[in-house]
Amino acid sequence: MTKVEKIIQALTREGSLIFADNLSYATDLEKIAPNLKTQEKDGCEIWFENDAPTIVNTRVKIFPTRHIAFYNKEGRRFLYTDPEGTPLHEALWTQEDGKTQLALARMQLDCKQWVGIKPRAKTFSTQIDISTHEGWEKMKLDDLREKAAEAWRVPVSEVKYFYDDQHMVHQGEGKYDIRLTKDGLYALPDGTFDKAVFISFMFQINWAKLDLIPVVELFQSTLPGTGGAVFEFIWGIFNDQSREEELSPLRYRGLPTYPSKEAFNIFSAFFEPKGPEGKNIQKIFMDPHTSHEITWTPQEHPPVRYFNHVQQIALTAQGGFLYKVTVFDDPITFPFTNCSGGRKPPLEREVRISNQSFTLLKGVEGREIIFEDNWGLKPQVYSKSSPAKHPFTWEWFFNGETPNVDPVKSLYTVPFYPEGQADIEESSTQPMVLDQIFHYMEMAPAMASKLEKIDKVLIHTFDTVLAGCIDSSKDREYTVLYSDPEFAQKNAQLLWNYAVSKNQLSNLEKVSFLKEADHIVGSYSQKYGLIFKWIPFMYHQDREACESMLTALSEALEPEGFIFLVGPRQLQGLFDHYKLDALYNDPVYNMPFFRQHLKMCPENQVNPDLCVFLAQKKGEEKKTEPLATTEEEFDGTIPQMRGFQR
Repeated sequence: MTKVEKIIQALTREGSLIFADNLSYATDLEKIAPNLKTQEKDGCEIWFENDAPTIVNTRVKIFPTRHIAFYNKEGRRFLYTDPEGTPLHEALWTQEDGKTQLALARMQLDCKQWVGIKPRAKTFSTQIDISTHEGWEKMKLDDLREKAAEAWRVPVSEVKYFYDDQHMVHQGEGKYDIRLTKDGLYALPDGTFDKAVFISFMFQINWAKLDLIPVVELFQSTLPGTGGAVFEFIWGIFNDQSREEELSPLRYRGLPTYPSKEAFNIFSAFFEPKGPEGKNIQKIFMDPHTSHEITWTPQEHPPVRYFNHVQQIALTAQGGFLYKVTVFDDPITFPFTNCSGGRKPPLEREVRISNQSFTLLKGVEGREIIFEDNWGLKPQVYSKSSPAKHPFTWEWFFNGETPNVDPVKSLYTVPFYPEGQADIEESSTQPMVLDQIFHYMEMAPAMASKLEKIDKVLIHTFDTVLAGCIDSSKDREYTVLYSDPEFAQKNAQLLWNYAVSKNQLSNLEKVSFLKEADHIVGSYSQKYGLIFKWIPFMYHQDREACESMLTALSEALEPEGFIFLVGPRQLQGLFDHYKLDALYNDPVYNMPFFRQHLKMCPENQVNPDLCVFLAQKKGEEKKTEPLATTEEEFDGTIPQMRGFQR
């Protein structure tokens, strides 16, 4: 295959382009591709029109790694592929008021799913009135910014960066309309924006001339590999824009920022951090009030990705070092990672490099893959010592009944939140509720010593956060009833990984993940010192089902045992009848963890009657009969389906 044919094949591959303007331009570019001239520059191969390459007339750029970037008539990158033509990202550029703007962008992940960026996805507006403050008539916008900076504990420059005069509109009589526009990140299940699923907001970026380094505000909601794919795009367009003029270093900015080790690691892979001389750069970055002090300049050799459809894998390498390998349609979402530095690979899934091949190891089993020439991988030397042997794998938790899972659904086992004014879904509410449960554990008098004495725990209908309910520091018997196989598998794997990292795996030998439908009767016939129970939303208006659940929970709870219960507010009126003392109760909408979430998604809502309870069973047991309640206590229609199962 000639170079021209390879270029055209990458440009015209089905599914590489979805935006109408790009498809139209690609048709024109296909026609002129055989007549383009070429020139070597800085190790890259430039394909251009006319006599000499310029920013505007460059049409194709082949990097030293053989990755290919395609440019439109303005010299803006609209497609980027790996050497074999697999699309890595696509960008749609438009003109608005005579200025070039990014309209949409999408990136393919290692697992073949897509995510997308929608610039200017949402504008938030808040009205303030300063007329009650003395001397308000003389206040200027900078005075307001200073007060905001004091409240947020950030420099005034950061407030002014996001709230310029256009974002602070005076309405008269001391009233202002404060506006803030944010970009949005989305999962694209079918590769297009037609069925986009909101992931998170990002602070608005000038994509036509990059001016800050972004991070998603809800990073736990991203699909595996999202960070690498997005920063691959950011590095690429920063590299493109640097052809025009030397750009200023980027800074991570936000009000507030949300620094994390994960953010620092992904930033550092593609951009080099610099900070005040003699100070710990990562420590400065991890402080939300000083994160903006670190400057970021592009790495000369960023990570690159390669897809191999014959071997059904995608791999990430940097400077010849192979970092990770993802197998297509793998029901386990963790990639195979290179742990040459001595780190423990997640789930014992490791990749080891030799002279002409690498091996995907899962425990003692291996699959060898021969190098492709364009990967440019370098062999490595590994320690000859045998890896540590673990008493069991994550499958142990399922007692020989490992669930069958859908590989795609497994990727979507992350909390998704509404983009606007809507109720948060049940599964996505559970992580913030779990934070409240931890808070109760810390604030309840002598709770730590009381929990220390508990030997048997039941966890039921907490599918999203099962692993978080299990304490690996103590040898206990845990019975986990699950109904969602994908969430169950993910939590079993997270639990196993965490216990291995803390050398606590031996404490988890008596953890059992059981399918709810098959084991609910037997599980509730036993006694427990601690129960975690989430009453599904579908039963909140069903008084008979709720009473049935409370009866079973009370009978399964040992005297003086504890229960973390999440359900409708009206439940507390039944506690005394079921010999339960409510030690703490909070509506979810009033929890600090939900209030913190509103800083990122201010329009999200939760049912005002949804409460988190910490209750203790009274010392003496007494068999109870179902308690009649008024219709007002559980207002609404009673569904036909009853019981515990969803």
